[in-house]
Amino acid sequence: MRDRSRSDRNKRRCRSPSASAGKWADLLDPLLLSVLDRLPSLRDRFAVASVCRTWRAVSRPSLSSATGSCPPLLFRLFVGPFHRRSRRCHQISPRRCDLLCPAAPFAPSRSVVSSGTLNLFLLGCSYGHLIFCKGRRAILADIFTGDELRSPDLPSDGWRFHYGALTGSLSSPGSNLLLSANGNLLRWRIGDSKWEECSFTPLDVHMERVVAFKDHVFALDSAERLRVLQFSPYFSIKQMAVEWAGRSIYSGMNIGFTQQLVECGGELMLVQVIPAEQIMHLKFEVYRLDLSGQPTWVKVDGLGDWALFIEESGRCPASCPCPGRWGGRSNCIYYAGHGRGRWHVFSLDDTSIDTTDPESPLYFDNQCVSKWPSPLWVYPSMLY
Repeated sequence: MRDRSRSDRNKRRCRSPSASAGKWADLLDPLLLSVLDRLPSLRDRFAVASVCRTWRAVSRPSLSSATGSCPPLLFRLFVGPFHRRSRRCHQISPRRCDLLCPAAPFAPSRSVVSSGTLNLFLLGCSYGHLIFCKGRRAILADIFTGDELRSPDLPSDGWRFHYGALTGSLSSPGSNLLLSANGNLLRWRIGDSKWEECSFTPLDVHMERVVAFKDHVFALDSAERLRVLQFSPYFSIKQMAVEWAGRSIYSGMNIGFTQQLVECGGELMLVQVIPAEQIMHLKFEVYRLDLSGQPTWVKVDGLGDWALFIEESGRCPASCPCPGRWGGRSNCIYYAGHGRGRWHVFSLDDTSIDTTDPESPLYFDNQCVSKWPSPLWVYPSMLY
């Protein structure tokens, strides 16, 4: 009798997913979209796929709105144990990676990117894809599906790339993959059979961040110059003369933090860390690009009901409105540093950050591990 009862329970459990799937399938499209819009995180949206296989097709036109209503996920690479006292820089190859959601930080998901691909040198992350280079080809790996796209052969051997980025999703027309070396930028228009090359000066400078913003593609180079990229009628790079308004006297000092270029609330913003008034203390400053006249970086005092998500390498910062919707904090920066930790939340109202605190991601001793893989804030490729 006991075995029969247990068998009946197992049968009911097996039937429940199909029953749930049927109920989801009966929902009208507006109702299904209403349900998706109320889910607080990307992990919740993907969980719906287990009971509603058609949700992607139904909600595809509105999926892009998820990037504005849900926080990004933290792509965290798992490496070996971290010895804080070590002064030697390391380049450690990760064997696995997890995806953490700020709305549910203690429930990580496993990424399906192969360990062989993760062992390659990471150049960047754009539109849900990791960008690597192997031999004479670039590799785009989808963080959420593991699918890979390989480029045509590079024009020649011997390139030493510092950064890679996409100018749009792979499905968007005219999307380009950009690889930056000192004094050179290579462009592959997705689907073409060859690369284009554009040189720029100084020759010891490379691009560190590329952002598509209001029909323009902006780039920030390693000398903190803002540039504009053009692909038609020919591939060109122009330096943009930008003034500063309200910039602190200490700005521009090299303290091991890469400037961040990110779109937020319809504005192109620059985030930097500068020394605070107290010794061994730092603070964040945020500027917006004013294009109403002479291009000017204008200091902003707050983000309003927005939050920024940045990481030490500056490869893929992001922004999110109304973070209170999923339990987050407004007017804050979610900062992910090196190592295996999660993130720290810094309010722009804070006057300074103590860099002598060993638990701080801005702890000075952490500079000795600058070659470790850095966590990345990512949105799924299907949302673009």
